[in-house]
Amino acid sequence: MMEATGRDDAGDGGETGGVASWLDFWDAEHSIYVNRQHVEAHYRRLTADIAPLLPPAPFTLLDYGCGEALMAPALVERGGRVLLFEPAPVRRAGLARRFAGAPGIAVVDEAGWRALPAGSCDLVLLISVIQYLERAALAELLAGLKPLLSPGGRLVIGDIVGPEGGMIKDVAALLTFAARNGFLTAALAGLARTWLSDYRKIRERLGFATYTPDALAALLAEGGWRGESLAWNIGHAGHRRSMVAWPVTG
Repeated sequence: MMEATGRDDAGDGGETGGVASWLDFWDAEHSIYVNRQHVEAHYRRLTADIAPLLPPAPFTLLDYGCGEALMAPALVERGGRVLLFEPAPVRRAGLARRFAGAPGIAVVDEAGWRALPAGSCDLVLLISVIQYLERAALAELLAGLKPLLSPGGRLVIGDIVGPEGGMIKDVAALLTFAARNGFLTAALAGLARTWLSDYRKIRERLGFATYTPDALAALLAEGGWRGESLAWNIGHAGHRRSMVAWPVTG
């Protein structure tokens, strides 16, 4: 989407038609998750994958493109102040209602995250985001996020789609994840809905931005970052990759 954002477990489903962008897709009704069990399993996995990267408490974390943001309470329990940004306006409004008054959690809009004080974030998450952004838009976003990081702060880019990726690998990863978490039958039904929906055509038309680790590291370096690949992907799709990056100083 421009994940434009939300979380795309590609191949999970979706009914929509005539959308002009990924942002339109994410802001409309869709069935990316096959059932509630899938949603909860997905965010449990994200929470576990991110846990080793969390700074010592207390810390401030910006989740850019947060999707359903079900891991936010768990991050607060670990000592975090969590800022949630979802570019899709309808989804963001829903998050604001859900987390209204929740200690340690704030939902911000575009102007809100851009107005954060320099050095105010210890960790910024971009999970399942960059595949929806054109290269120029990603470079602009990275430039906007860079001043927000505290000294020693880090940017985590997760679930990066590689050039070798594709819907077949995404489907296989989903089915493996579903079997391990007890919703295989629902996942199969979701895939059948996807086959009959407009999602495949939308994905073919709008496409994903893909990066090898070297290509993404080079793009980061152009913007004054140092990027390193993680040994694991943040998310269930083992064929995708994740990276951590720091602003270059001096």
